[in-house]
Amino acid sequence: MKIAIVGAGVSGLSCALECERLGVVPDIYERDSSIGWIWPSVIFWPGVFTKEQAEIRNYLLNKFNIDVRPLSKTKSFIMKSANQEVKVEGKLGYFLARGKAENSFVKQMQKDIMRTRIQYNVPADYKELAKEYDYVVVSSGKVDEALDLGVWESLGTVYMMGGVALGNFDKTSSTVFFNTDYAGTGYARITPFNSYQAIVGIYTIGKEEYEVDKLFKKFLEMENLNHLDFIYKLTPPSFQLGRVRKFQVDNVFLAGRAAGLTERLLGVGGPEAIMSGVYAARSVIQGEDYTKLMKPLKKHVENVSAFRDIVNKFENKDFDRMLSVLGTPGVKQAIYNTNMNFVDAIGKVLKFFNK
Repeated sequence: MKIAIVGAGVSGLSCALECERLGVVPDIYERDSSIGWIWPSVIFWPGVFTKEQAEIRNYLLNKFNIDVRPLSKTKSFIMKSANQEVKVEGKLGYFLARGKAENSFVKQMQKDIMRTRIQYNVPADYKELAKEYDYVVVSSGKVDEALDLGVWESLGTVYMMGGVALGNFDKTSSTVFFNTDYAGTGYARITPFNSYQAIVGIYTIGKEEYEVDKLFKKFLEMENLNHLDFIYKLTPPSFQLGRVRKFQVDNVFLAGRAAGLTERLLGVGGPEAIMSGVYAARSVIQGEDYTKLMKPLKKHVENVSAFRDIVNKFENKDFDRMLSVLGTPGVKQAIYNTNMNFVDAIGKVLKFFNK
């Protein structure tokens, strides 16, 4: 059996790991000269989004035999709107490194691969590979292939700008800012690599691309962050929000972001990318139904994304009200520090009303 994997990202590497465990050595085609997102970053896996799987790191290890080692545990999470501030404390999730550094979680996964060959500097064409290989797993981190296959449904665009800043940071805490003046209905954030470096950026929705530089400066000014010393600033490519209508077209399987598995509220998708890569391997090698395996992942992503449909209508006063409710002691405790799966439960209801 010949399997090609397009992209050596999270879903591609998890697919390769599972293929090896099932006795098949795939070929990975990576367009860059090394693995890892070219823009260093820190991602947050919020525990409130993964209540269904309980403790997500243990879940991935026990169910998928993949251990992702975080930079640190998240012990506090601060949310700020124009006139409100809420701080939540507890076991809230994990911060993980993304990029080409040795501690990034794709680099960690790469070390577990024993036999799979990664062919670098190859911008592979999935259509040509589909003629040569029995199966192709697209894990490119892009939506181009899904668009080309006619299965992508676009639901908006996020424009980003940020950088790595020097300062004095709590490496177990992140701050998220909601303010339509600079982020539209998106958000800005400070998320630490360590106690002296952090990602500081904006993720704007409902604004224009040409505005991003001006909006980033406005964010720093309004939140009194002009004192931060940036090692560098960058503007990554725009991020298209959406979902796919099908996960498989003939012998081509979509995984990770290519399969629309990034939720549209905050942009979290790492756990789903890992699981989809493993599911793709099990489907092509063991004949399991890929659509059936992927259904719970899509359901969860859509539950979380249902909040985006509401937030897209928000003004600053609405973000203030939202934080006022989230800051209520009983609500805060129930959502963040119990095992109740509020996000999926409420998301199901919102999906019904959003229709």
